[in-house]
Amino acid sequence: MSEKFTFTLTEDDLRAAYALSVKRPAVEWIGSVLLIGILTGIAITAMDPCNDVNHTIKVIGEMILLIGFIMLIIGIILRIWWIPRFARKIYRQQKELHLETTIWWDDEKLYSSNAQTQRQFAFADIEKWRSDEKFLLIYPSDHQFDFLPTRIFNHPADRAELIRRLQDAGVPGKAQS
Repeated sequence: MSEKFTFTLTEDDLRAAYALSVKRPAVEWIGSVLLIGILTGIAITAMDPCNDVNHTIKVIGEMILLIGFIMLIIGIILRIWWIPRFARKIYRQQKELHLETTIWWDDEKLYSSNAQTQRQFAFADIEKWRSDEKFLLIYPSDHQFDFLPTRIFNHPADRAELIRRLQDAGVPGKAQS
């Protein structure tokens, strides 16, 4: 059994955890822009009576740029406006986030407890995980996550041990920088 780690979450923690949850690698983002741009360009030129290859390539290029610009604007809006607003609202509503929480784990399960709740997750039942230098997100389902600030661990090896337990249970995940 691991040692126990105690912490209290803040609204800033919640905001940063949501930001990590929506963060996508550049390759994934660029791939999405290219795919959507190409499909949109092909759809537009399919309705155009002009069958010129150069025109088609030009329209596809313009659509890639337009879709990229739109996705960039959406990403900025998410980070600057939506995530902070959403985190503030959820932090205000979900009183459990304000409580001091203790976590620990053994070979099979991750445990947490606070003044209101005691929970346990079998590592094998966790859907996925994701981490960066500040947080470890643990997803019991595709769109719901619990998060642990890495500041709670006494040593980097503690965080690494928890990730190793997830990996040993076959839980897919990735660490981002």
